[in-house]
Amino acid sequence: MVKLFGTDGIRGRYGIYPITPSSMLQLGWCVGTVCREQNPRLSKVLIGRDTRISGHVIESAITSGLLSAGLDVSILGPVPTPAVSYFCRSSDAIAGVVISASHNPAHDNGVKLINSDGSKASDQFQCSIERMMQQPLAISNTVKLGKFTRIEDAVDQYSSYLCSTADTSLQGLRIVVDCANGASYRIAPKVLTALGANVISVGVNPDGYNINHQCGSTNPEFIQQQTIDHAADVGIALDGDGDRVVMADRQGNLLNGDQLLFVIAMARKRDNRLAGGVVGTLMSNIGLERALSDQGIPFERTDVGDRYISERLMQLGWNLGGEESGHILNGETGAPGDGIAAVLEVLREIKNTGRSLHQLVEGIQLVPQVTVNVRLQNRTAPLSQLDLRQWPQIGQALEEAELKLNYCGRVLLRASGTEPIIRVLVEGDQDKNIEEIANNVADAVREESHLNS
Repeated sequence: MVKLFGTDGIRGRYGIYPITPSSMLQLGWCVGTVCREQNPRLSKVLIGRDTRISGHVIESAITSGLLSAGLDVSILGPVPTPAVSYFCRSSDAIAGVVISASHNPAHDNGVKLINSDGSKASDQFQCSIERMMQQPLAISNTVKLGKFTRIEDAVDQYSSYLCSTADTSLQGLRIVVDCANGASYRIAPKVLTALGANVISVGVNPDGYNINHQCGSTNPEFIQQQTIDHAADVGIALDGDGDRVVMADRQGNLLNGDQLLFVIAMARKRDNRLAGGVVGTLMSNIGLERALSDQGIPFERTDVGDRYISERLMQLGWNLGGEESGHILNGETGAPGDGIAAVLEVLREIKNTGRSLHQLVEGIQLVPQVTVNVRLQNRTAPLSQLDLRQWPQIGQALEEAELKLNYCGRVLLRASGTEPIIRVLVEGDQDKNIEEIANNVADAVREESHLNS
């Protein structure tokens, strides 16, 4: 069976299987058929997308498939991924579909599936879709077609919801927000302005091709410079679908997801709003774990992906988790990461304490960490099935790396769930050799993957 779903849905270059109009039509029909079989009482699916030019085509194709399967479709338009989750939770929808490739370039696109409770679709549900996608499309003329509607005020509704979660005025704060020319381009400035902040908006002119281009959370140097240029108190950079965020302090220093997670955890602990501890991932900096431990806050790791964090939060009964990349999850809702909601928690702490963003992260000292991405060519087997540590050159490189780190750091090899990439992470208390060690391991991965391709 061909594996379509990675750690964050289906993703790839538009025009290449499975991101083609015909495949997306079939995907819509498969999703609709499985949903109808599992819960015949509910019949509505919500669709949101980001601002990519290919999103219109994919939206039309998936909509056609869903309608042909007998499900009703409500279109939300360009909204962040967490907005689709919110509308699923607050309506009678059976599922949600997000059309986005998140932080990827504009030529890519993808699909994420959302449950009726707002959580990411389970592996079991996705496997059902994958099995059905292997069969010929068999649309029946006996199925009653679904109905099509648009939710014209989706942006206003979600903006109002976000404002309702903030109990603090942002008056007096000067904020630069970079929306990556993506799905948050209308909502983020609207919410921050409504709460009283002086807002300078950048990355809010999407043309279908400029999403994430030299802006957004994956190009943080842009928000760092914008924060300095505008003499702002805070800089905010969202990604293309609005589920992750990084920030800059007034000096232009970048604060990643680990640091923001620490700020939110400390605020929740003080206000007795932190249930249990914090869930991070294999990629979370050990400095976060140490800082939380110093404050008596438990910390657990999962595999990379907000879906795995959400599942672990539910298992533990905890309510806060996140990733270094800027996904911050509220375990109380089970929803995907929400960049704007996370920002509001950080800004609330700035206002309530009177401390600057720079001061709020003084309690966490990140350990030097280097990540090298190794792009693999001509792979037929899924990267997740590769046991890289068993390959001789890689095994030797890892042994040498641990010796150089004096066994006081970490070396992690991880296959990306969305791209043909192996991520090499090296972390240690001394930074002078970290980059060299990471590059040596990456070279071994490149050489071995070439020999074993």
